[in-house]
Amino acid sequence: MAEKLKNNQMKERSPGKILLAVLIPFIFLIVLAWTALTLTGVSVSKEIEKAAAHIPGLSMIASIDKTETAEGESDRMEASLANKEAEINQLKQEVSEKEALMEEKDRQILQLEADLEQTSQPSAENEEQEDAVKDLALSFREMDAEDAAPILQEMNQDQAVLVLKEITGKERGDILGAMESTAAADIAVRLMEE
Repeated sequence: MAEKLKNNQMKERSPGKILLAVLIPFIFLIVLAWTALTLTGVSVSKEIEKAAAHIPGLSMIASIDKTETAEGESDRMEASLANKEAEINQLKQEVSEKEALMEEKDRQILQLEADLEQTSQPSAENEEQEDAVKDLALSFREMDAEDAAPILQEMNQDQAVLVLKEITGKERGDILGAMESTAAADIAVRLMEE
């Protein structure tokens, strides 16, 4: 009888052991397959939801999940849209600031061009002064070097240089030779600088 009891207990345990022996490897295979599919880029949960949607009892649960997912995704999309709109507004502000800066730079360029044009055009005063220097230089050409030298020595050095620049090199040399050496040296240095 003890043997019968033992056999009965073994028979009772056998189906549980068999179930465990099959269930544990099956669960392990499911987890392994899930992990492998996830690593390859397949969304297993979405695929399960798609399959559940075709099963009559589960289709209702899957549609509820889809509604919740759609609402969550809608909220995420609205937040993303708000962020993008804020970014667009910021970029528009930056563009308008840059445009204002460009307009200011354009105004500065126009002002500088106008100033350059004004300075490059000889004024009437400059033309009159140049004519006066040329007339004076003509007068010094006609003078002897001994007569012209003391006059140029007494003149402002800037004016003397302008006059001497208008006469020939030989005449200039004669006049400088007739001057005192210090004054002639100063004027010669100024002539070389210009």
